[in-house]
Amino acid sequence: MRPDVYIAGVGGYFPKAVPVDEAIANGDYSTQAQEQTGQRCVAMAGEDDTLPTMAVQAGRIALDRSRHAPDDVGLLLHAATSYNGLDGWNIGSYLQKEILDGAGLSFEVRQLSNGSVGSMELAARYLAATPETQAAMITAADQFTAPYWNRWTSNMGMVFGDGASAAVLSRRGGFARVLSVVTETAPELEPLHRGSQPFQPGPAADQFPVSLWMRSLECYDEMDPDDVAERMVRGLCASASSAAEEAGMAVGDAARYVVPSFGRELVEKECLGPLGLDVDRTTWDWGMDVGHCGTADHFGGLSHLAETGRLNQGDRVMLISVGGGFNWTSVVLEILESPDHWAEK
Repeated sequence: MRPDVYIAGVGGYFPKAVPVDEAIANGDYSTQAQEQTGQRCVAMAGEDDTLPTMAVQAGRIALDRSRHAPDDVGLLLHAATSYNGLDGWNIGSYLQKEILDGAGLSFEVRQLSNGSVGSMELAARYLAATPETQAAMITAADQFTAPYWNRWTSNMGMVFGDGASAAVLSRRGGFARVLSVVTETAPELEPLHRGSQPFQPGPAADQFPVSLWMRSLECYDEMDPDDVAERMVRGLCASASSAAEEAGMAVGDAARYVVPSFGRELVEKECLGPLGLDVDRTTWDWGMDVGHCGTADHFGGLSHLAETGRLNQGDRVMLISVGGGFNWTSVVLEILESPDHWAEK
């Protein structure tokens, strides 16, 4: 998809990071696992941090930076992987009220870690279909707390962090032009996050803490691991190569890459190795100080690049995202102006 839209603002809210050494000393994490991931610190929600309130903070930052008024935003999409704070409640409406003063429409998107980047395709298509709408917002937030998750062991190759991020897509302009958005799916791989777990009418105590790793192992009784790995590489490469081609470039031509905040070995296996990318041009190093914050990684990483003065006029930046299900979304941006006024003080 070649959308005629821009990114006008991005923002992130990540709680205070705690050194991984503390978890190792407490016996919650191992030195061997830390050596495999490279994780230094992890953002952990404090008493006053909840998934909804973190999303509000990130959304307000992105909106302020976008120079759009709340009334300009006709659509708000909220992406999350984890529990949104309350059953039987509409978080989208809450964010619509708290960030946009009630303007627009709101919907929640559940696409696991690809929720935010995948929502760019939905938002761009909405803007194309409603010429009277000036802007759309995407918020993303996740919180992986005990006893529902064990941030250290719920999945292999990563440490889960807490945080939120947001982006404002605009028809009228922004610091970056969206050159392409391409999503690929492989629904035959959805058992990897389901395993042999039965469907139930409500959360059951024996489901927690969630173990995505054990669910994957359960699948390998019926699925060939080599075939799974091949299909995952195929989906990633199809998404990235198509997005690059639509933007008139090769996958390796971007100045910067925003990637999932997986551990070093996993991000090499699932993103960088198949695409032939160098980790030094990615946001991986930033991720090693916050953790894999589910669907909040990418706009958080893009905001970090902006705040640290690493987005220069004329640069191409590629967002490479993967979510369970399985689905991959790749986005190519052209930086029109460096948002150096956001630089960290």
